[in-house]
Amino acid sequence: MKKLLVILAVFSVCIALTSGPAFGSTYTKGMKYGIFDILGIHADHTYHCAHDWWHGTDCWSWTGGQSGGSYISYTYGYGDYGDAKCTSANWGCRYIYAVQGVCHQEANRGLYTSGKNISRGNVGGYWLTGVVFGTYGEWSSWTVCKTACWLW
Repeated sequence: MKKLLVILAVFSVCIALTSGPAFGSTYTKGMKYGIFDILGIHADHTYHCAHDWWHGTDCWSWTGGQSGGSYISYTYGYGDYGDAKCTSANWGCRYIYAVQGVCHQEANRGLYTSGKNISRGNVGGYWLTGVVFGTYGEWSSWTVCKTACWLW
């Protein structure tokens, strides 16, 4: 009987570690690094990362660099690893750069399931790209991306 109870206890801990927001869940965050300062205008490249118990930490950006950055304030939250990856890896989420969005909108797409975005994080250039392209990029490309990644 004691062996059965120990096995059940171990099994319960394993289940707890792989589900729910407290243990083993996916956490997403936005990252940035400066790309230029011209005439007093500072611009940052952004990308998003996700961490879970199974995969460790991975970062994505099909628009360019996805390492060497610093954490963007207010972007850390509980999200979904697969969805965060899909928004950069799925061809249905690609868009025409600087026409339908830029790296800022791609990072926001990766953070979507956490309910966070980079708007509050002091990201250079977002004051312009957020107004021009919106939070997630041009609406039709974002609709296609949400459909491709089952984000509805």
